[in-house]
Amino acid sequence: MPSKPKMTEDERRAYSARMRGELESVMDRAYGAMVTDEGFWAAVMRTAANLTHPDRDDRSPVNCIAIAAQCPHATRVLSSGDWRKAGRFPAKGSTSLRIWTPIRRRTDDAQAATESGPREAADAPAEGEGRRVSGYKAGPVFDISQTDGDAHEVPAAATLAAETVRDVLLTQYRDWYHEDPEQAGGYDFTRETPDAAARILLYGHAWRRLPEADAALPGQHTAEVASAAHVAALILGIAPGPAVMPPLAGIITQDKKPPVHGSAVRAIEAGRLVARAVTAAAESRQELAPAG
Repeated sequence: MPSKPKMTEDERRAYSARMRGELESVMDRAYGAMVTDEGFWAAVMRTAANLTHPDRDDRSPVNCIAIAAQCPHATRVLSSGDWRKAGRFPAKGSTSLRIWTPIRRRTDDAQAATESGPREAADAPAEGEGRRVSGYKAGPVFDISQTDGDAHEVPAAATLAAETVRDVLLTQYRDWYHEDPEQAGGYDFTRETPDAAARILLYGHAWRRLPEADAALPGQHTAEVASAAHVAALILGIAPGPAVMPPLAGIITQDKKPPVHGSAVRAIEAGRLVARAVTAAAESRQELAPAG
């Protein structure tokens, strides 16, 4: 079978521009849905939790939005090359998802990403790479549901018991904030199930990590806090509370990205930070536990 002819430089540029334009359209539609459809906002938060893996860097919050808009039940997203390394390949007829991927240069005088990349470049860090980039392009990836081949299990962190999550969160709250959450919040955790206690504590930690000053509208901060706690709970395997859509419909600013963009980024990043802190503390406890 004859090989497919290579594209010329002009054809590559035109293709890249078309793909970037299509991904920008995906982002515009996603931002619109995130302020009008509570279900889609929750899908973005769920996608961010699903794509938080222990074996590699997470997809950026921006790319979680892009993936949720194209494949809302994604659980494992890799390039076709990485899938082939894992013994799988894109299924016949499957259409790739598009995410922001960095354009890397070997020269030291690469321009800032915001000068040559798309609107999302400043908020889509190079995933899995620490090198400087000169811009961003729309790169193709596939969810595991779009692939065939060898059996593949998504690497997962060790499951933590709800009691462990609750106890770690309690200790962190007392150590970090110098408060007893039961006294400060009027809770009696002995009357709560471990999952319920963990949900309350996750909300309290998310509240501490998200400055109210970053949320300009009434109700926006509490929505971001609830969503961050939702993301953390999903990552930790705790039955989550609701992911609350921020009240940002119709809000227009002079920024290139709408306010809901910042809300989603803050909620996802805060949720991941809270969950990582719990996981690290739980692992440390196990390492320090006396043997026998």
